[in-house]
Amino acid sequence: MKNSKVKRLFSKVLAIALAAVAITTVNTISAEAAENNLLNTYGKTYGYSGTCINLYQLKDSKTLELIKKNYNSITLENEMKPDALLGGSARLISVQEAKNRGYYIPDSYKEAYVPQINFNTVDEVLKICAQNGIKMRAHTLVWHSQTPSWFFRNGFQGNQGFVQPATMDARMEMYIKTVMNHVYLSNYGDVVYAWDIANEYLHASNSGWEAVYGKRGTSPEFLKKAYTFANDTLRYFKKDKSVKLFYNDYNTYMEVNDVIKLVNYINSDKKVCDGVGMQSHLGTNFPSTDSYINAMKSFLNAGFEVQVTEIDITNKGDRDLENYAYDLFKKINALKKNGGKITGVTWWGLSDQVTWIKDARPLLFSNPTTPKSAYYKVLQAYTETFGGSQDNGGNQPGNTQQTSGVIEDGWYYIKNTNSQKYLTVQDNQVKSYANVCISEGTGVDGQKWYVKNTNDGYITLTSKLGNFMLDVANGSGDDGANIGVYTGYAGDAQKFVVKTTNYNGIYTLATKVSNASKSVDVYGARKADGTNVCQWSSNGNANQQWQFEKTGDSVYNLGESKAAESASDDAVDLMQEFDEDEGEVVVIE
Repeated sequence: MKNSKVKRLFSKVLAIALAAVAITTVNTISAEAAENNLLNTYGKTYGYSGTCINLYQLKDSKTLELIKKNYNSITLENEMKPDALLGGSARLISVQEAKNRGYYIPDSYKEAYVPQINFNTVDEVLKICAQNGIKMRAHTLVWHSQTPSWFFRNGFQGNQGFVQPATMDARMEMYIKTVMNHVYLSNYGDVVYAWDIANEYLHASNSGWEAVYGKRGTSPEFLKKAYTFANDTLRYFKKDKSVKLFYNDYNTYMEVNDVIKLVNYINSDKKVCDGVGMQSHLGTNFPSTDSYINAMKSFLNAGFEVQVTEIDITNKGDRDLENYAYDLFKKINALKKNGGKITGVTWWGLSDQVTWIKDARPLLFSNPTTPKSAYYKVLQAYTETFGGSQDNGGNQPGNTQQTSGVIEDGWYYIKNTNSQKYLTVQDNQVKSYANVCISEGTGVDGQKWYVKNTNDGYITLTSKLGNFMLDVANGSGDDGANIGVYTGYAGDAQKFVVKTTNYNGIYTLATKVSNASKSVDVYGARKADGTNVCQWSSNGNANQQWQFEKTGDSVYNLGESKAAESASDDAVDLMQEFDEDEGEVVVIE
């Protein structure tokens, strides 16, 4: 074949290939733009994508449908705060009447009367949430603001003096346990997955709590009691493993050490506070995204679960907002991907139309149906970190796991069935912790794993890079919990049970921390190099299937590049052409 003919043929191939790539790229971007939302990205990965809401909004069918497109969690803006439940003035009932109504009256309660608690709004909200698959953060029980002054005074009368600490302890126990009991004794209580027990304590001044107990700095005994009362209630209902208790506050990025001291004090006898709710009423001029992230890192390093609870961002315009939001969520997502126990993001309002700081236009939507450019930048920050929307292949039933399998002790490469790529320590290096992903087989040490069968029916997987074992971050049993490598200690977070599938030699790896209900999973059933590996509810799909290949050149085939498989059929046809004049086949490589 003449050189000119080769060049013409190469030009045709290149043109077709580029056109195919361009079409594919356009289709992919447009499809993802249409598909991605806060729910199937942040909601899936963090567990909860939330918004602040009121009952009247929930009762509007159109608004409710809009909520369900982006959120699986709500927080009541004001309607679960003490003044909403107790009222502006006390409506007293006898202790016996209170008991008849189901109120919790502790033995230490010595008063003759109890203030009525109005649960009408809460009950309606619980029911709507349950009927629509929405979860709820309960906000809030102990707060210096929006708690009526009479609640702290003798006889529940606003013009009387403040009660003694022992009397207030009993009132607090009555209130906390009565509210929580009411929720969990209802038909719809399971929607509540988290409670802000105390709110903004570090910023309280001239409050009823301070008037009764005095200034207590970062060692407030009454708050320790409040969390103990709440934890006792969860344990009674056997929800202490599934429902979390938070300390919620603003400006946490300015008071990191005090927050850590406070939570550690609350937990000094027993862990009763799970973590920190970082209210995030931010501004593009302050705080910097780095100072916010450094605070979040400090809380995570202290062993706290973190939820972003009330985010809005005061800004100078849409471009200013989108730049700040993108930078912030790139950094939050990086922490999450690296194993940070960040379990929810709650925006403080549906749109700028209902925000508490309207002039600031601080939210992702101008109105409930009109997303701003910042909305798409927040989604972009997600997809650039994790890939496309995390639907995990739909989690539809796959090849049902059968009995426990057996892998002999030894060194293996571990290949994912769906992607045909290998379990890999990211960047092939680790110091104390490193992420794990999938990538093309190259035979590096970061793709070699030593299987060790333990004496309790599990295996551990140690990296060839050193004494680092495959590890479920923070020992979490949640969907989406990151999987990486951490210093080997063979604890529950580093133990896996091998399960057979319908295919010979193909296994799933269930995690011990989930009681074998969740498996090692390639994020979103994706196939690209660098795709994250996480824990997800066991479904037997190909992205949860693994093949163990013993190391050594005689049995391990690095595999050939799959690049050619992505070429269009037309391009493949043109890759080989018969030259009638020369009577030969020329293959362009």
